[in-house]
Amino acid sequence: MGAERVEVLLIRSHRWFCALPIAHVVETFRPRPVERVAGAPAFVRGVAVVRGKTVPVVDPGVLLGGVRETPGGRFVAVRTPNGLVALEVDETVGVRELSASDLSAAAPLLQGALAGLVTSMAALDGELLAVLDCAHLVDGELLDKLVTEGWA
Repeated sequence: MGAERVEVLLIRSHRWFCALPIAHVVETFRPRPVERVAGAPAFVRGVAVVRGKTVPVVDPGVLLGGVRETPGGRFVAVRTPNGLVALEVDETVGVRELSASDLSAAAPLLQGALAGLVTSMAALDGELLAVLDCAHLVDGELLDKLVTEGWA
């Protein structure tokens, strides 16, 4: 019996090369206008209308510690336990199947800094790849606040 395999969407956001489990990806599309939200964390770019619904727009590169200097080139809509979230990324690279044996747990140092966000790391085509956990992109409390204060 072969190693378990997982299909992922590869993205770039700032200097990060990341993978999103394809099971959580709804679609990719050109960026929509984003309305900034006063008081939101830096990684929340604002809100946008996606298929008739207002959704938070999150920048995974900023979430991982980068700074966005120019708008991202693509949006990736993902399902989270707390609702739909649009990720603003520099580019989508493609879909790839990874073997569970290729992935290693995030290093203990990263686990503290990126608690729950990066589930595993891998070397892919000579680059470090961070596998993101869609469930931890926006916590339920923040999403509730966005909704109750009329942000989303």
